[in-house]
Amino acid sequence: MPNIKIKYFLGIDGGGTKTEFLLTDSDGNEIRRIFLGASNPVNIGIEKTKELLRQGITEICEGFDFSEISAFAGLAGAGTGDIKVKLNKFLKEFGFGACLNGRDTDSVVKIALKGEDGVAMIMGTGIIAFSSCEGELRRVGGRGYLVDKGGCGFNYGSDALACAFEFLDGRGGSPLIFKLVEEKLGQSLDSSAPAIYAGGATFVASFAPVVFEAYEQGDEEARKILERNTYEAAKIIKTAREHLKNGDKTVICGGLCRQKKILSSFLADHLKGEDMPVFSDEKIIDGAVLIAKSIAENGEI
Repeated sequence: MPNIKIKYFLGIDGGGTKTEFLLTDSDGNEIRRIFLGASNPVNIGIEKTKELLRQGITEICEGFDFSEISAFAGLAGAGTGDIKVKLNKFLKEFGFGACLNGRDTDSVVKIALKGEDGVAMIMGTGIIAFSSCEGELRRVGGRGYLVDKGGCGFNYGSDALACAFEFLDGRGGSPLIFKLVEEKLGQSLDSSAPAIYAGGATFVASFAPVVFEAYEQGDEEARKILERNTYEAAKIIKTAREHLKNGDKTVICGGLCRQKKILSSFLADHLKGEDMPVFSDEKIIDGAVLIAKSIAENGEI
């Protein structure tokens, strides 16, 4: 039965680069929206994730009765096992009228597929796809930056840095990518390794735009990086589509959608004869809010 006390809906979308919080009323009108940093517990640790969530929830819900709020937190790296259980316990401590937590892909599936069968894919700091067929979800990829081979912001950023270091050493690489990387660093690449490792996956992923900028300037090494990474992304798409019974509907969300023109061109080469995926302009956070509403109405996602 619907929880008649619920008047507000809080969606949280957390990834390897940023975390968005959106509070709406029952008519979907935005009340508050805030952005904080990365919240993937695999990358930053669960205690830092909880610290960031506490900050965001406290700020966005200030002045509201928590018992009148239904909340859903969809976080990269936090959808299964012990992490999910610990975060669920943490969220319940706020006294929300209703709340659940899961993957960021739960929000993507909700907003991208709208109940239809198909593949929902995130291309952000990380990469993961879920095929939805007759109510069953199957996962492809999303094993983290130490395992996934390509297609996400971390991979593009890592490849850009590797290419720049190759040029620095005289092993090849690209002078343009070297130049763009040093401009972003604001320091000599030769002395930057400690800062790169200290910054972790999020910092490495921040160099992804370098590849696209270099490609637009005609850089051959950037083209090779795009070729390699879109090949891996296409493999994930093809594998996820194998789980579908009707059609190949595929919707891509996430930060790399900003590069959809370039990515579409490369993906088309790897998906010849197959339907092209659609790059969605819809916000993942809106899917999190829809799930918060569903929790209040049905007690489940």
